[in-house]
Amino acid sequence: MDILAELESMAVNVATAAAEEETIPDVDVERWQKLFGFTISEARAALETYRRDLFRTKISDELWDTVGSDKQAEGYDREAYEYSLTRPRRHDSSGRYDEKGSYIVQLTGPLHSPEILQRAATLNRVPTPIGGVGECGQAEFCEIDGAAKARLLSWARKYHCGFQPTIIRLSKAKKELSEITQAPTLGNNLLTLPQHRPDDVGVEPTPSPGQYPVWYFFYGTLADPDVLSRQLGLEEAPHYVPAKVSGGRVRTWAAKYKALVDAPGEEVPGSAFLVQSASQEDALRFYETDKYEVVRCKITTQTEVLDGLTFRFDGSEDDLDQIH
Repeated sequence: MDILAELESMAVNVATAAAEEETIPDVDVERWQKLFGFTISEARAALETYRRDLFRTKISDELWDTVGSDKQAEGYDREAYEYSLTRPRRHDSSGRYDEKGSYIVQLTGPLHSPEILQRAATLNRVPTPIGGVGECGQAEFCEIDGAAKARLLSWARKYHCGFQPTIIRLSKAKKELSEITQAPTLGNNLLTLPQHRPDDVGVEPTPSPGQYPVWYFFYGTLADPDVLSRQLGLEEAPHYVPAKVSGGRVRTWAAKYKALVDAPGEEVPGSAFLVQSASQEDALRFYETDKYEVVRCKITTQTEVLDGLTFRFDGSEDDLDQIH
């Protein structure tokens, strides 16, 4: 342990605690409610307890420079992200860790190239490196999914005992569009079966996985122009088209968040918006988090039917609020 670093961190925490001794802002309480599922009183109590802890976790400026923009898109500020690192990971009913979502892993040490990462995590293709800032300056990272993360950690334990890969979770809506069928499609989970594959091998499912611009259907907060403008950094008000989709129903989770679920034969009103690029889409996927997934849908406007995408709830039935 670096004693000087620990003392410096504690001094920073003392100064911060003194500055935050006054009433906790409502915006912080609301943020912790949304991120951690607290009630108002629980969020306020957790904030007070955390801010009084002189030994609480503090991440480096370099790490925050690397993950900050993504985490802010998910609703975190730096303090909330630091607090999230102290919370135990959620287990599913089988006792395994919840490995949904996306991750970035730093290329360093024995894991110093995309090719080695491909072999270590048994990836189908060599991942594309992206530049960023690590704890020691400029660094390269690659994005992997939860299954690849588990294989990577197994590889590290087996072949490089003592090496701990730097892995950061990115809570991002899954997008796994089939290049063979229309799966996944709102209201239809049977499209992966052979009989639902197109007879003409030249027919490509639409929208294709990398198609831009692409129409999206919004039914919740993204249909609010202020929210969408903030997430995409738009300088002008977004142009929505009144629309509806079939095959779905809107429910809620955590008593307030809207969740689009499969419901064949039913319709949901909302708005269509033309997403221009992969970077815009990524911003929306981070906003929705890994509680949702991108699926294909038919978007009906007053003048036409569009092949588009939307965010379907990707949690379990137990996560949804009960229908009374």
